[in-house]
Amino acid sequence: MTNSSSPLASASPALLAKAHRHTARIARKAAGNFYYAFILLPKVQRQGIQALYAFCRAGDDAVDEPNALEARKDLLAHLRRRLDLCYNGYYDDLMTLALADAVQKFRFDRRHFDDLLLGVESDLTSAHFNTLDELWEYCYRVASTVGLLCLPIFNADSEQARAYAVELGLGMQLTNILRDLREDIERGRSYLPSEELAEFGLTADRLFEFENRDKRAQLVIKMAGFARDRFNKAASLLPVEYREALIAARAMGKIYESILDRIEAEPTVVNRIELSHTQKLTIARTLLLGK
Repeated sequence: MTNSSSPLASASPALLAKAHRHTARIARKAAGNFYYAFILLPKVQRQGIQALYAFCRAGDDAVDEPNALEARKDLLAHLRRRLDLCYNGYYDDLMTLALADAVQKFRFDRRHFDDLLLGVESDLTSAHFNTLDELWEYCYRVASTVGLLCLPIFNADSEQARAYAVELGLGMQLTNILRDLREDIERGRSYLPSEELAEFGLTADRLFEFENRDKRAQLVIKMAGFARDRFNKAASLLPVEYREALIAARAMGKIYESILDRIEAEPTVVNRIELSHTQKLTIARTLLLGK
């Protein structure tokens, strides 16, 4: 433990409530598409997933900091130490207090956090994949792991539910990559495998040149097909007995499938595709009413 850390058992109910309000604010501000799924959950589950999201957000922020590489590595190493605190029943700020509380309540499998941080760590340097298998491994680490961590929050943890979470995460992350293609290229990150780029005579640094517009559209359509396959596989794996319990996961998936619909319909679009507040609320409401 560190000199600044405190045992979870010593946190007053008022301080714990403050910690959960803190992670709720992070979720409202930054969770974007996910927030519309969070609101479908009962209070304790919502607190758990917001604490989990706040930790994931801290990881993304660490590697996206406009600092030198060593400084970003230090931030990520510090985040790992804070996670260690949570698993030992300690905390050092409001975020880790909320997460330590969630770890105690939901008994998250630590290996999923470790895999998640390996994926985040790969973003410290320019992301580059040669093959589709390498891309899927990355997607598993940064997205499917989060789905696996969510299952005990949803009280829906089974072998089939885990397979569902893995496939849904893969589809969502590839959709996210296709949505953010230009932003990532501008950050020096290229997530599309060089083998797939080469098939269309493309390279990452020339992806957005005007003369490559049609080739890029063909590549996007092909990659979108891979994402669609993952969503379809997830749908086939959705456990009937957990259909209602997994309503938040289903809402996340539907929001990202709707983004994928737009990407497939407009594969040459350069700007980031977003759903409106109303569209996301409609998806959440439809699932809530239909369950």
